[in-house]
Amino acid sequence: MSEPVSRRFGRFRGRDPKLPSERDWERSALLVPRPAPRLPEVVSDGGGLPFALAALAGAPTPLDTDDAAAGALLYQLKFQAARRRESPAGAGPAAAAVLDGWRELARAEDEVLFGFGLPPRLLTVAVRREGRRGDWVCANSSASQPLRATRDGIRASAWRADPTQELAPQDTVLRILVTEQAFAGGQRADGRVLEPDMYVGEGELVLRMFVAPRPGFQSGSPNPETPVRIALPHAIGERRLADGAFTD
Repeated sequence: MSEPVSRRFGRFRGRDPKLPSERDWERSALLVPRPAPRLPEVVSDGGGLPFALAALAGAPTPLDTDDAAAGALLYQLKFQAARRRESPAGAGPAAAAVLDGWRELARAEDEVLFGFGLPPRLLTVAVRREGRRGDWVCANSSASQPLRATRDGIRASAWRADPTQELAPQDTVLRILVTEQAFAGGQRADGRVLEPDMYVGEGELVLRMFVAPRPGFQSGSPNPETPVRIALPHAIGERRLADGAFTD
Protein backbone atom coordinates (compact mmCIF):
# COMPACT_ATOMS: atom_id res chain seq x y z
CA MET A 1 0.00 0.00 0.00
CA SER A 2 1.21 3.52 -0.64
CA GLU A 3 2.11 5.99 2.08
CA PRO A 4 -0.11 9.09 2.46
CA VAL A 5 1.22 12.42 1.28
CA SER A 6 1.74 13.70 4.81
CA ARG A 7 3.97 10.71 5.59
CA ARG A 8 5.98 10.80 2.37
CA PHE A 9 6.76 14.49 2.60
CA GLY A 10 7.36 14.71 6.33
CA ARG A 11 5.22 15.87 9.19
CA PHE A 12 4.67 19.46 8.05
CA ARG A 13 1.06 20.50 7.62
CA GLY A 14 -0.30 23.85 6.61
CA ARG A 15 -2.34 24.05 9.82
CA ASP A 16 -2.62 22.09 13.02
CA PRO A 17 -5.27 19.37 12.80
CA LYS A 18 -8.55 20.13 14.54
CA LEU A 19 -8.83 18.12 17.71
CA PRO A 20 -11.97 16.07 18.42
CA SER A 21 -14.65 17.48 20.69
CA GLU A 22 -15.81 15.64 23.79
CA ARG A 23 -18.86 14.56 21.80
CA ASP A 24 -16.53 13.08 19.18
CA TRP A 25 -14.76 11.10 21.88
CA GLU A 26 -18.07 9.85 23.28
CA ARG A 27 -19.03 8.59 19.83
CA SER A 28 -15.61 7.13 19.02
CA ALA A 29 -15.00 3.40 18.85
CA LEU A 30 -14.04 1.66 22.09
CA LEU A 31 -11.70 -1.17 21.16
CA VAL A 32 -10.45 -4.05 23.27
CA PRO A 33 -6.84 -4.91 22.35
CA ARG A 34 -5.51 -8.40 22.00
CA PRO A 35 -2.28 -9.48 23.74
CA ALA A 36 0.81 -9.41 21.53
CA PRO A 37 4.59 -9.72 21.87
CA ARG A 38 6.81 -6.66 22.30
CA LEU A 39 8.01 -6.89 18.68
CA PRO A 40 5.69 -7.74 15.75
CA GLU A 41 6.05 -11.17 14.23
CA VAL A 42 5.55 -9.92 10.66
CA VAL A 43 6.76 -6.65 9.11
CA SER A 44 6.92 -4.95 5.70
CA ASP A 45 8.81 -2.08 4.11
CA GLY A 46 6.03 -1.60 1.57
CA GLY A 47 8.12 -2.88 -1.33
CA GLY A 48 6.99 -6.48 -1.47
CA LEU A 49 5.67 -9.37 0.57
CA PRO A 50 5.42 -9.05 4.35
CA PHE A 51 8.01 -11.17 6.10
CA ALA A 52 8.77 -12.52 9.56
CA LEU A 53 11.33 -10.66 11.64
CA ALA A 54 12.87 -14.07 12.27
CA ALA A 55 13.93 -14.13 8.59
CA LEU A 56 16.56 -11.51 9.46
CA ALA A 57 18.09 -13.54 12.27
CA GLY A 58 21.44 -15.25 11.86
CA ALA A 59 23.70 -15.45 8.84
CA PRO A 60 22.02 -15.55 5.40
CA THR A 61 21.45 -19.00 3.94
CA PRO A 62 23.10 -19.09 0.48
CA LEU A 63 20.55 -18.73 -2.29
CA ASP A 64 20.03 -21.57 -4.77
CA THR A 65 21.46 -20.36 -8.07
CA ASP A 66 19.23 -22.86 -9.89
CA ASP A 67 16.09 -21.22 -8.47
CA ALA A 68 14.36 -19.15 -11.17
CA ALA A 69 13.50 -16.30 -8.77
CA ALA A 70 17.08 -16.13 -7.50
CA GLY A 71 18.18 -16.19 -11.15
CA ALA A 72 16.14 -13.05 -11.83
CA LEU A 73 17.80 -11.34 -8.86
CA LEU A 74 21.22 -12.45 -10.11
CA TYR A 75 20.53 -11.06 -13.59
CA GLN A 76 19.44 -7.72 -12.11
CA LEU A 77 22.53 -7.45 -9.90
CA LYS A 78 24.85 -8.25 -12.79
CA PHE A 79 23.05 -5.77 -15.01
CA GLN A 80 23.42 -3.04 -12.41
CA ALA A 81 27.11 -3.84 -11.97
CA ALA A 82 27.66 -3.59 -15.71
CA ARG A 83 25.90 -0.22 -15.83
CA ARG A 84 28.19 1.03 -13.08
CA ARG A 85 31.09 -0.28 -15.18
CA GLU A 86 32.22 -2.51 -12.39
CA SER A 87 32.64 -5.27 -14.94
CA PRO A 88 32.15 -5.72 -18.69
CA ALA A 89 28.84 -7.18 -19.79
CA GLY A 90 28.93 -10.95 -19.68
CA ALA A 91 31.89 -11.01 -17.30
CA GLY A 92 32.29 -10.64 -13.58
CA PRO A 93 32.28 -12.85 -10.48
CA ALA A 94 30.53 -16.18 -10.21
CA ALA A 95 26.85 -16.32 -9.38
CA ALA A 96 27.44 -17.46 -5.80
CA ALA A 97 29.72 -14.49 -5.17
CA VAL A 98 27.22 -12.01 -6.63
CA LEU A 99 24.46 -13.38 -4.42
CA ASP A 100 26.64 -13.52 -1.31
CA GLY A 101 24.91 -11.81 1.60
CA TRP A 102 21.43 -11.95 0.05
CA ARG A 103 18.70 -13.91 1.79
CA GLU A 104 15.15 -14.98 1.02
CA LEU A 105 12.72 -13.11 3.27
CA ALA A 106 9.37 -14.35 1.99
CA ARG A 107 7.97 -16.48 -0.84
CA ALA A 108 4.54 -16.86 -2.41
CA GLU A 109 3.45 -18.69 -5.55
CA ASP A 110 4.20 -15.77 -7.88
CA GLU A 111 6.45 -13.54 -5.79
CA VAL A 112 9.63 -13.74 -3.74
CA LEU A 113 11.19 -11.05 -1.56
CA PHE A 114 14.96 -11.00 -1.17
CA GLY A 115 16.94 -8.88 1.27
CA PHE A 116 20.49 -7.69 1.75
CA GLY A 117 21.83 -6.26 4.98
CA LEU A 118 19.91 -5.48 8.14
CA PRO A 119 17.72 -2.60 9.34
CA PRO A 120 18.10 0.34 9.22
CA ARG A 121 20.11 -0.33 6.04
CA LEU A 122 18.07 -3.17 4.65
CA LEU A 123 17.78 -3.42 0.86
CA THR A 124 14.89 -5.49 -0.47
CA VAL A 125 14.11 -6.64 -3.99
CA ALA A 126 10.73 -8.09 -4.97
CA VAL A 127 10.85 -10.65 -7.79
CA ARG A 128 7.56 -11.54 -9.47
CA ARG A 129 6.34 -13.96 -12.13
CA GLU A 130 4.90 -11.94 -15.01
CA GLY A 131 3.62 -12.37 -18.56
CA ARG A 132 2.16 -15.33 -20.38
CA ARG A 133 5.37 -17.28 -20.03
CA GLY A 134 5.52 -16.67 -16.31
CA ASP A 135 9.04 -15.26 -16.41
CA TRP A 136 10.54 -14.09 -13.15
CA VAL A 137 11.51 -10.40 -13.19
CA CYS A 138 12.64 -7.87 -10.59
CA ALA A 139 9.55 -5.76 -10.04
CA ASN A 140 10.51 -3.46 -7.18
CA SER A 141 13.38 -2.54 -4.90
CA SER A 142 13.39 -0.62 -1.64
CA ALA A 143 16.38 0.68 0.31
CA SER A 144 16.54 1.58 3.99
CA GLN A 145 12.79 1.99 4.40
CA PRO A 146 11.40 1.67 7.94
CA LEU A 147 9.76 -1.63 8.70
CA ARG A 148 6.11 -1.43 9.70
CA ALA A 149 4.36 -4.07 11.73
CA THR A 150 1.98 -6.01 9.47
CA ARG A 151 -1.03 -8.14 10.35
CA ASP A 152 -3.15 -10.04 7.84
CA GLY A 153 -1.55 -8.05 5.03
CA ILE A 154 -2.36 -4.66 6.62
CA ARG A 155 0.50 -2.40 7.65
CA ALA A 156 0.23 -0.69 11.02
CA SER A 157 -0.95 2.91 11.27
CA ALA A 158 0.63 5.55 13.48
CA TRP A 159 -1.10 7.00 16.52
CA ARG A 160 -0.57 9.56 19.26
CA ALA A 161 -2.18 10.05 22.63
CA ASP A 162 -4.90 12.67 22.93
CA PRO A 163 -2.92 15.83 23.78
CA THR A 164 -5.83 17.22 25.79
CA GLN A 165 -5.98 14.22 28.15
CA GLU A 166 -3.80 13.97 31.23
CA LEU A 167 -3.48 10.30 32.06
CA ALA A 168 -3.63 9.23 35.67
CA PRO A 169 -2.09 5.96 36.95
CA GLN A 170 -5.55 4.56 37.68
CA ASP A 171 -6.92 5.19 34.15
CA THR A 172 -8.13 2.14 32.22
CA VAL A 173 -9.20 3.89 29.00
CA LEU A 174 -6.70 5.47 26.61
CA ARG A 175 -7.78 8.11 24.09
CA ILE A 176 -5.66 8.12 20.92
CA LEU A 177 -5.64 9.77 17.50
CA VAL A 178 -4.94 7.32 14.66
CA THR A 179 -3.50 8.38 11.29
CA GLU A 180 -4.17 5.77 8.63
CA GLN A 181 -0.98 4.91 6.74
CA ALA A 182 -2.65 3.98 3.43
CA PHE A 183 -4.34 6.34 1.00
CA ALA A 184 -7.94 6.93 2.07
CA GLY A 185 -9.09 9.87 -0.03
CA GLY A 186 -8.66 12.26 2.88
CA GLN A 187 -11.35 10.42 4.88
CA ARG A 188 -11.26 9.46 8.54
CA ALA A 189 -11.05 5.80 9.43
CA ASP A 190 -14.27 5.65 11.44
CA GLY A 191 -15.61 2.09 11.47
CA ARG A 192 -12.45 0.69 9.90
CA VAL A 193 -10.06 0.70 12.85
CA LEU A 194 -9.42 -2.91 13.84
CA GLU A 195 -8.75 -4.34 17.27
CA PRO A 196 -5.17 -3.37 18.13
CA ASP A 197 -2.25 -5.46 19.30
CA MET A 198 -0.94 -4.55 22.74
CA TYR A 199 2.11 -5.50 24.76
CA VAL A 200 1.97 -4.65 28.45
CA GLY A 201 5.31 -4.70 30.22
CA GLU A 202 6.40 -3.53 33.65
CA GLY A 203 7.50 -0.14 32.38
CA GLU A 204 5.85 0.29 29.00
CA LEU A 205 2.69 -0.22 27.01
CA VAL A 206 3.24 -0.84 23.30
CA LEU A 207 0.20 -0.41 21.06
CA ARG A 208 -0.03 -1.32 17.37
CA MET A 209 -3.00 0.00 15.42
CA PHE A 210 -4.40 -1.40 12.16
CA VAL A 211 -6.96 0.10 9.80
CA ALA A 212 -8.90 -1.85 7.17
CA PRO A 213 -8.24 -0.06 3.84
CA ARG A 214 -10.99 1.58 1.83
CA PRO A 215 -11.82 -0.36 -1.36
CA GLY A 216 -10.99 0.93 -4.81
CA PHE A 217 -8.81 3.80 -5.91
CA GLN A 218 -8.09 6.41 -3.24
CA SER A 219 -6.58 9.84 -3.79
CA GLY A 220 -3.44 10.82 -1.96
CA SER A 221 -4.98 13.57 0.15
CA PRO A 222 -3.55 13.75 3.69
CA ASN A 223 -5.44 11.52 6.09
CA PRO A 224 -7.09 13.22 9.08
CA GLU A 225 -6.69 11.77 12.55
CA THR A 226 -9.40 9.42 13.80
CA PRO A 227 -10.30 9.40 17.52
CA VAL A 228 -10.33 5.96 19.09
CA ARG A 229 -10.62 4.81 22.70
CA ILE A 230 -8.66 1.78 23.90
CA ALA A 231 -9.93 -0.30 26.84
CA LEU A 232 -6.76 -1.22 28.75
CA PRO A 233 -6.56 -4.65 30.39
CA HIS A 234 -5.05 -3.02 33.49
CA ALA A 235 -4.70 0.47 34.91
CA ILE A 236 -1.94 2.25 33.03
CA GLY A 237 0.07 2.90 36.18
CA GLU A 238 3.46 4.48 35.51
CA ARG A 239 3.97 2.76 32.15
CA ARG A 240 5.39 4.64 29.19
CA LEU A 241 3.23 4.69 26.05
CA ALA A 242 4.88 3.57 22.79
CA ASP A 243 3.65 3.36 19.20
CA GLY A 244 4.56 -0.10 17.93
CA ALA A 245 3.87 0.62 14.25
CA PHE A 246 7.57 0.79 13.37
CA THR A 247 10.47 -1.44 14.30
CA ASP A 248 14.20 -0.95 13.79
